[in-house]
Amino acid sequence: MTSTNSQASTVKWSGLSPWSIVSYIFNTIRQVLSNGYAIIPFVYTGWQKGFDSPWFIVGAAAVVTVVITYAIVQWAMFRYRLFDDKLGVRHGLIFKKANEIPLSKIQNVRLEQPLYFRPMGLYSLVVETAGSKEDEAVLAAVSYQRAMEIKQHLVSDILPSVGLTASHSTKSSSPSIANDSLEPQEKTLVDKGVKDLLLFGLYQNNLFWFSIIAGPILSQFDWSDVVQTQVAKNALDWYYLAIDNNLLNQILLITTLVIGFYLLLSLISMAASVLKYYPYRLSLSGKTLHRTGGIIAKQNDALALRRVQVVRFSQPIVARLLKLWTLSFKQVKGTEVEQKAKKHMLIPSMNRQEITDLMPAINGAGSINKVLPTNYNPIHIGWFWRRALLPLIIPAVNTIGMGLNPMTEMLWVAGFSFTAGLYLRYRQWGYLYNDDTCWIHTGVLGQSWHLISLIKVQHVAITQTKGQRKRGVANLELGLASGTQTIPYMPVEDARVIAERALAITVNNPNNWI
Repeated sequence: MTSTNSQASTVKWSGLSPWSIVSYIFNTIRQVLSNGYAIIPFVYTGWQKGFDSPWFIVGAAAVVTVVITYAIVQWAMFRYRLFDDKLGVRHGLIFKKANEIPLSKIQNVRLEQPLYFRPMGLYSLVVETAGSKEDEAVLAAVSYQRAMEIKQHLVSDILPSVGLTASHSTKSSSPSIANDSLEPQEKTLVDKGVKDLLLFGLYQNNLFWFSIIAGPILSQFDWSDVVQTQVAKNALDWYYLAIDNNLLNQILLITTLVIGFYLLLSLISMAASVLKYYPYRLSLSGKTLHRTGGIIAKQNDALALRRVQVVRFSQPIVARLLKLWTLSFKQVKGTEVEQKAKKHMLIPSMNRQEITDLMPAINGAGSINKVLPTNYNPIHIGWFWRRALLPLIIPAVNTIGMGLNPMTEMLWVAGFSFTAGLYLRYRQWGYLYNDDTCWIHTGVLGQSWHLISLIKVQHVAITQTKGQRKRGVANLELGLASGTQTIPYMPVEDARVIAERALAITVNNPNNWI
């Protein structure tokens, strides 16, 4: 063990700084909000009816007291200890838990500096392990020097060099993660500015949660009063004169409103993207990726390439118009970036040329491919026909029983829309095999490529139904530590080639997949 690791090791159980209470308070509030979006409309409704009741004041005071007390208990009961080969963590009051995390199991260690820690120069050290859906350990309110010493100790098994020394970290009492974590031996792979991050927020806009929150809130307005306003009357008069009798104008108006509404909502997503990732920088040290950035909460991610199971290239429908892609690295199941809301290790707003330049640098993930494919082998149309008629059964049965009426007409529209969606999905589903790598293409309106190195495959399965056997097709399942990837209705000869090659590589190279 290096001298740095020796300094990082602790001979006794240690607690966290009292400042970590602040972190526990904010984390508790964040968990409540992240799992309680539906509460917001009810709170708004109650506000409209009045919260001047003394019971509301008592209840609010009780909630604040509980949150603060819970945070103090978490801080008081948390203890950690660094061993030569593991990290020990103890926490809990009533249900006490003691975790021992082997260093070999640690998959990712990241350094974060939330806004409330910045004046004190404190950081949170977050440890992720293989097979856990939550952060295994969070050491909050740690000084920068101590955080980097612990990080070097924890990742010594997977990182050739963290790129920092203790002497370097003492030069400044409030160092910047984005600058100090990058030493000359690290090669910068990707830099993203404000423009790229704004575009990322634009095409990654998610309207789902807004609809949950906004729907009940909008229902509280008295729309009859709104319609009686002069502005509403003028708008209706203009609509009847210029739009009502012209189908083309109606289509243009609806299109304009939809695009305007999307852009309005995108402002929130774009601002969040800049605050979360700017200034975005991805670098490579040895065979380890480092991602830094963040305005509100500065972050420093480290991910060993050999732990990457699948590289995903996703392109939502708006991104297709912009010709931009988002890269994400899927790790061992439980800690993959798609399952974690924070999405730490992703690369936003990449065009094809940037991806081509990046591919050789990430070949440590198991692939030697140098370009993103432009075409693929489609799956058999039998996949579509097996599902195409099912959405039409319900409207057909209702039409036979009740005849054509507005309800059955809506059922037919929904049924045909669903069938059209299945057809679009069929058209986007395909595969490509080359250089011991399997590419899987999926999508409906957007598209995604999944890059799978066959050296990562743990098991394979080829299945056939009687109908598939007649058509000469089969389903191929590639089992990885991050989950199973499936190619349905592909030619059975191609399935056997990929499966046999994956097994042959595993036999010749029995190294651990993760």
